Amino acid sequence: MNSKNIANKVLLVVCFLFLLSIGLKYFYKGKLIVEMFYAVMEAALVGGVADWFAITAIFKKPLGFPWHTALIPRHRERMIGAIRSFIDQDLLNVESIKKRVDHTCFVTLVIGFIENKRSQFLLRSWLEKSYQEVIANLDFQEIVGYLDIFVRKEIRNINTISQLKSLVRWLLNERKVQVFTTYIVIEVINQLEKIEIKEKICKHIEELAQGTNRSSLERVFIWLGEQTNSVNISDAVETFYGEIVTMLQEIKNPEHILHTWIDEKLTNLVEQPEMNIAWFEQIESWKVTLANDVKLNEVAMQMVDDFSATKDPKLYTQLIDWVCSQIHEYWEFFKGNNEIQEWLEVRIKQATYQFIEKEHYIIGEMVQRVLSEFTDDKLNDFVEDKAGDDFQWIRINGSVVGGIVGLVVFLFLHYFYNDYIVPMIQGW
Repeated sequence: MNSKNIANKVLLVVCFLFLLSIGLKYFYKGKLIVEMFYAVMEAALVGGVADWFAITAIFKKPLGFPWHTALIPRHRERMIGAIRSFIDQDLLNVESIKKRVDHTCFVTLVIGFIENKRSQFLLRSWLEKSYQEVIANLDFQEIVGYLDIFVRKEIRNINTISQLKSLVRWLLNERKVQVFTTYIVIEVINQLEKIEIKEKICKHIEELAQGTNRSSLERVFIWLGEQTNSVNISDAVETFYGEIVTMLQEIKNPEHILHTWIDEKLTNLVEQPEMNIAWFEQIESWKVTLANDVKLNEVAMQMVDDFSATKDPKLYTQLIDWVCSQIHEYWEFFKGNNEIQEWLEVRIKQATYQFIEKEHYIIGEMVQRVLSEFTDDKLNDFVEDKAGDDFQWIRINGSVVGGIVGLVVFLFLHYFYNDYIVPMIQGW
């Protein structure tokens, strides 16, 4: 049972009791208790009816009474403006919203949302549903064109010498030059140990022995064969092979003079000004040629066409798995990096503050627009729904307080006024 029904029933009971008091007063004239009951019910009825009229006048015209009634429909624009002002300037003003935002950690909310298994499932489902549409709507020709321009521009902007010197400096500082040199030597030794290499050396020596026009290296090799008293080509090959392997094994020693020589040359390279490097112009020329001649369009478009022509569903599944793995990898990195989280939190709050300051007026406009669309009856229902119970209890209290006041007045008139107040007045 709502408060309005209770208030109506209370007023009905008071009215009935007032009629009963009239009957009792008629049949029991002069009875003090009856007179007191009549006075109490009379005052209770007056208080209840007065408050019923006052509360009803807020929403409509009670009994058709036109003066200063139906206050909400009559002053609806002013009331709507007051509600908007209260919400816009007091309840949800800019500063109060900023304080609430300031106590909110958006990054924590985002992490909690994305870590939810349902959210991850929705993200995966969205990727599976939308990737074909996204790919179909992409203009790969335009994308490849932008990529081609970007790569060519970046190649031209690369400071080749500076990058090379930085690489050499890092190799020297980390002592990677010896490691790299030793690795090359080991690979050469491994290649020399192959049978086909020996056969090629043997064949070359045979051609060399029969030739007349020999290079300096060839003359050294013939001289080495003569000094070792090589009897035949096979012995010469074995001797030459052994000397080469022995020399390479010695180079593997970190203390070998070759390592020192390489370090000195690289150190001199790092310390030289860029313009003093002899092959600076050749490197720059090679870089410009590469930037002009590189053909990314053809290769990239061929890859796109091959991918688009592929109908294997496993390929798309693998692509989505790869995208999800990349997202997961970056997500784990983000969760473990407090610095990035703090940076993002600051940026989100700054953007939120700017949005609040710029668009705060929307709150008031929304409230005013919604309330303005209400009819008079709907606006009455809206107000009564929010404060109707309190209004009806005012009616109930009117009857109760009226009855109490009636009782006090009756007791005053019968026990104080006639016995004390009247003689005092007459004595003046």
